[in-house]
Amino acid sequence: MEISAPGGQTIEPGKIGRIAVKMSTRSYTNELVKEIRVETNDPERNMITFTMKALVVEALKVTPRLVNFGKMLQGETSTRSITLENRGKEPVRVTSVKAVPPSLLSLGQTDPFILNPGQKRTLDLTVSSGSSEGFVSGYVNLETDLDYLPKKTVRIRAEVKKRQNP
Repeated sequence: MEISAPGGQTIEPGKIGRIAVKMSTRSYTNELVKEIRVETNDPERNMITFTMKALVVEALKVTPRLVNFGKMLQGETSTRSITLENRGKEPVRVTSVKAVPPSLLSLGQTDPFILNPGQKRTLDLTVSSGSSEGFVSGYVNLETDLDYLPKKTVRIRAEVKKRQNP
């Protein structure tokens, strides 16, 4: 959060001043509440608290934000869905869809596409556990044409268990 008081920090008694507050909503969804405390030299009110509230609407909602494949055996594959929804008022162009690492994750669709307002798109994500054992992780990066939202990331994880020989 960035706070500045243009014209200096002093406001004469009986006068009006302005405090400019700038806050990023990048990692927030739904309601956002922040408090700003201002120290004064007023003996009756040496601290003033301002409450700032905002309703943050995601232009591009991605669910789930974390895909947990749970426990898998070595050599197994499993598929889950990721849903993208344009909750804004303008079309959103998804310019790139990439699953990392490609040795673990693959996507059914990686071509760029446009989501019109209110439109949803489901992407199928497949994990191949391979021969590794233990916790594995990766992510899906979705790049957009939005200046204020150039990228959304979905985290992926799974626990790979050793396959028992009969």
